[in-house]
Amino acid sequence: MTPEGKLVAYIRRRVRELGGKTRKCSWDGHAGAPDLFVMLRGRHFWIECKAPGESPRAIQLREHRAMREIGGCLVYVADCPESAEEALNG
Repeated sequence: MTPEGKLVAYIRRRVRELGGKTRKCSWDGHAGAPDLFVMLRGRHFWIECKAPGESPRAIQLREHRAMREIGGCLVYVADCPESAEEALNG
């Protein structure tokens, strides 16, 4: 499993432990979508998962910015369990 895949598995497990749900998303014909949609009681947000030390590509950053500015979405980037926990704890 890739480092990013391990992080996705970690986030899914933690969200289940917190009583929530995740959805893996891909948007046909549109690049840059975040990896996971997280639903916790009273909160929902997107997480872009990266390998340790990696950053989102420019197209991902543009999409995240549009989601925040136009859609009012919360979008987090996580590259390790600690940064994932920061997103989960809001």
